[in-house]
Amino acid sequence: MLLALDIGNSRIKWGLFDGLRCRTMGFIPTRDFQDLDPVGYEFELGGAGAGLPGIAAQDGALLDSAPAPAVLDAALLAQADSLAVCSVGGSGVEARLMVHLHALGLAPLSAFRIAAAAQGLGVHNAYAEPERLGADRWAALVAAYLRGPVPAVIVMAGTATTVDALDADGHFQGGYILPGLRLMPKSLYERTAGIRPGDGTWSAFPHSTADAVASGVLAASAGAVAGMVQTLQAHSGGTAVHTLVSGGNGPALLARMRELGLAPRYERDLVLHGVAALYHAR
Repeated sequence: MLLALDIGNSRIKWGLFDGLRCRTMGFIPTRDFQDLDPVGYEFELGGAGAGLPGIAAQDGALLDSAPAPAVLDAALLAQADSLAVCSVGGSGVEARLMVHLHALGLAPLSAFRIAAAAQGLGVHNAYAEPERLGADRWAALVAAYLRGPVPAVIVMAGTATTVDALDADGHFQGGYILPGLRLMPKSLYERTAGIRPGDGTWSAFPHSTADAVASGVLAASAGAVAGMVQTLQAHSGGTAVHTLVSGGNGPALLARMRELGLAPRYERDLVLHGVAALYHAR
């Protein structure tokens, strides 16, 4: 059984895979491993109902169903006989996490580390320096290509929001990086005297500052996606372009994307599926 880890800036996601089939998965906040003593934290699988700072909870509660809770305990860790790691959260976080997992009973395993390459599993990387593409973006692109359909714009909505274009032949054409839905409002709160943190809601015509911030953040992010869809569609000769959204902040974007005429599909743990695929193709 493969233990796949996606160590991000906001969350550490984990999944137990039997081949390419995910048996169970969950996450824990990354901040819990930015301290020296993480012992006692549970690895719980959360739903999509938590609100975002400056964005009302209902804008982040758009999943049709919430997955069943899962906790990565000693019994599950004992089943892992291989380990694959995709990390953008920093070496210190990763080191503390591994100490904690070993304390819970994970056997010492040699980790397979995900790194972007010029090509892999049918995906071709257009970056001038392919290895500089984020490992999480690479894993997501691989999973999106394997799971289809393409061409597609893959949106990873986490601490940052990435908007990546993947054509029908598996060529990653490039993508945008924006501040994430939690990060974007902070620049306004920190740099403007008249805008203070508040729980705003989406409105096409906001009538309060809090609503204006929440609406602006969502409109900017969804608009970037719509722009990339148009660009990729033109590049693809008018072929319909699909949109695939992942990441913990993803549900908050879905309604705004639909209002712009898109039909997004949401897969919260796309990176983990890419990690498993790259591990088995190593």
